[in-house]
Amino acid sequence: MSSPPKREYRYLDSDDDRRALIEDIRQVRRDVLRMLEIVPKDKWYEPRYHGISLAAMLGHLQLMDSVTLWMMQLALIGVRLPGSAGLVNRFNDFMGRVFRQRVIETTVKGIQTKETALISFVEKLPVEQFSKLVYHPVIEQYLTVEQAVQEFFLFHWREHLASIRAVDDVRYEPPARDVL
Repeated sequence: MSSPPKREYRYLDSDDDRRALIEDIRQVRRDVLRMLEIVPKDKWYEPRYHGISLAAMLGHLQLMDSVTLWMMQLALIGVRLPGSAGLVNRFNDFMGRVFRQRVIETTVKGIQTKETALISFVEKLPVEQFSKLVYHPVIEQYLTVEQAVQEFFLFHWREHLASIRAVDDVRYEPPARDVL
C-alpha cells in the first residue's frame, strides 16, 4: 500500500474558500498547458516523462478528470468504487499507449471543456455532502469528497506539472549585478 500523501487540505465551507480552490485549479491547468509553448512541438510525442509523451500526459490528465469526477458523483449517491494501485497502473500504461500520439489540440479542447464541468461541480457541491467517502486507489484509502476534489483536480495536476518541469522547464534568471 502506498503511503497517504501528506497534504494540508483546505476547508471549502465558504464561497471564498471555493473561489480560492477554483483559481488554483485554473492556474495549474494554465501552467500545464503553458508547457506546450516551452516544449518544442517536435518533442510533444516523444516519451519524456517517466516514459510517456507530453501528448499522453495531457490525455491522461483529461481522462482522469472525467474518471475522478464520475467517481465523486457516484460517491455522492452512496456508490463507492474500490480499486487498486496495480489496476490504476495497468490502466495508465494502457492509456499511455493509446494517448501517445493523440492530437494535442483535441486534448486541449477536452481539458478546457472538462474544466467548466469541474468548476461547476466545486461551486454546487453541498456542504452536507463533503464527508461522503471516495476511494483513492493509488494511496489505497478513502478520502472525503472535500479532500478528493483537491486531490484529483489540483494535487494530481501539480504532480504531473512537476514531472514535466523536471525535464523541460528552463527558467532564465538574469545574472546578479554588482551595485556601485
